[in-house]
Amino acid sequence: MSSDERITHLRRFSGVAGWIVGSLALAWILFHVVTAGVGTLPNYQQRAVHLGGALFFVFLLYQGRPRFPRLQLFLLDLPCACACVVLLGYVFVNYDAIVMSNWYVNEAIEKVFGVSLFLLLLEAVRRTLGWMFVGLITLFCCYAYFGPYLPDPFGHRGLSLERMIYVFYLGNNGVLGTLMGISATVVALFLILGALLNVSGAGDTFIRIAMRLGGRLRGGAGMVAVIGSAFMGMINGSTVANVTSTGVLTIPLMRRLGFNRNLAGSIEAVASTGGQIMPPIMGPGAFLMAELLGIPYLEVVKAALVPSVLFFTALLLGVYLMARRYGLEALPPQLIPTRRKAFEPWAMANLLIPIMVLLFFILQHYTIQTAVFWSLMSILFIMTISSLLPQRQRVTEVSDRSRDLAGLEAPSPRPKEASVQGRVAELLRATYDGLYSASLSVVYIAMIIAAAQVMVSVINLTGLGVTLSQVILSIGGDYLIVSLLLTMALAIVLGMGMPTPAAYAVGAAVLAPPLLNLGFDRLPSHLFLYFFASVSAITPPVAAGIFAAIAISGGTFLGTARYALTLACSLFLLPFLFILNPELTLAGDPLTIVLAVLSAMVGIGFLSVAAIGQLGESMRLLPRLMVGAGAIVMVTPGLWFDMVGMVGLLAGLWLHRVWFSAGCFNKSPNARKRTGMTR
Repeated sequence: MSSDERITHLRRFSGVAGWIVGSLALAWILFHVVTAGVGTLPNYQQRAVHLGGALFFVFLLYQGRPRFPRLQLFLLDLPCACACVVLLGYVFVNYDAIVMSNWYVNEAIEKVFGVSLFLLLLEAVRRTLGWMFVGLITLFCCYAYFGPYLPDPFGHRGLSLERMIYVFYLGNNGVLGTLMGISATVVALFLILGALLNVSGAGDTFIRIAMRLGGRLRGGAGMVAVIGSAFMGMINGSTVANVTSTGVLTIPLMRRLGFNRNLAGSIEAVASTGGQIMPPIMGPGAFLMAELLGIPYLEVVKAALVPSVLFFTALLLGVYLMARRYGLEALPPQLIPTRRKAFEPWAMANLLIPIMVLLFFILQHYTIQTAVFWSLMSILFIMTISSLLPQRQRVTEVSDRSRDLAGLEAPSPRPKEASVQGRVAELLRATYDGLYSASLSVVYIAMIIAAAQVMVSVINLTGLGVTLSQVILSIGGDYLIVSLLLTMALAIVLGMGMPTPAAYAVGAAVLAPPLLNLGFDRLPSHLFLYFFASVSAITPPVAAGIFAAIAISGGTFLGTARYALTLACSLFLLPFLFILNPELTLAGDPLTIVLAVLSAMVGIGFLSVAAIGQLGESMRLLPRLMVGAGAIVMVTPGLWFDMVGMVGLLAGLWLHRVWFSAGCFNKSPNARKRTGMTR
């Protein structure tokens, strides 16, 4: 189900009912904030409140397309919502007895409760995520049950129905397992952080900074999309959420300035995907990786630094080359903010203080929950000060002009004569809007993670990860690259349709053992899986990030996906580079690291040139192939590979220059521009 469909079919409440639902959503989301500050509840209790609330709001808000909405609400949805609260409330109340027991506490009741919760979860997943995820859960459960009847190497002892019900409802590997714990703490808090940053005006500040930094370059609107989406994407941890938040401005802006629909959507989708790997925050996925590996968070950030810089360098180069190819220019001068307006002190404080508070507490070795809690408090403090201070002229002119150009309604300025009471009311409304928006995001992500938790549980209980490890090793044999290609394909398939943290968690459960058995280090192996978990958002056939982008751009799926895969070619290559050459994760002696980074930068840059086929003028096929092959060989670890790759690369460039001088292709920029605009 696309993001647009999901929002369109939410049930709307008004009057007293709306006040009650809003209050419940606010109380539920504040539960996550308060427990982050004063200390989380015991594992099962924290997770039970998180999942119980998410299921409650799914049945209350996600109505699908009912023929009789009011009848469905009272006869089906309300009873199901209350049943979810009862089923998980039972776990909350009986937590001590469940922990002390290795089996059912009250077998008859808990079997009924377990089956009921499983069926309700399937229906909740269907309403939020669609039939594909229901099919995946069913397939994994069938694999767990029919294990004894499957051929080698996929056969196993199997799980009885009784065992499956117990594990699902009460077991450590059940629906309240580790992934749900991460969702109830880290992921939920980051979604709340992103929502509050958005209503505080940080999103507009990101866009103004991006306009200042990239607006003067050729293809300036695309540069703005890349820079702005990179900033926002590193916080929210979901490609789709990032596309829908920043894309509503950047995609129409690109369209009005000459980008075709498919290219505009693809730039936003790829940039939002890259935001997931952008230090210093990298969304909740980096914290999840640090927790799974048992290493400091800063080790993950350090390892991802060079690959992320290489990717965004290649993406900015790709946007520039696309702009040259289609004759696209920089932003109009009136849209580019002055330095004072782009880096206005109060707006920068609003943006930077929460991030600095977050990083400060992390560097002081506080828990992630504590760090995010104080970051949230800093946002609320700044919003409060901003509302209570006497009215001053806000720096919105540039963002308002860009909204006008994008065809969007600019937010109305606050009247100067507004009273203190009016400003306080505005503050409370903005805070409520941010928290309610966060509650919808947390509900949706919780359903994805609940589905992923069931699949990961089956993987752990049946030994499917070990089985796939053996299969990959047997197929790949002595050829590491074949094994890595198989791992890449499986990581992308397993992550399709999921936000990056959940996709990475499933991939780590299944595919980390094969990589470790192949002799790769733990951190590069997990980073390899994390990158491809991110890439799954723009990889057909599911490509959730592409669908989110075309919902805004109006482009076609195949056209947008083609541009996206071209622009993201470096993102597919980079994981192979740093897993085969750990120096790119800043591990090793400084000289080796510098040489590896320089080699990778040249190779990645010319790979983008070959993929787009533009260097001054359009390149013909043979020079493109030579440059592309030389770039790939050059980034392969080893001095000889660097030398051979450089020879191939220079030969391709020489051939392109010779053919260009001989006039072997059309040099008309107008013809090229017309071709680009009709694609």
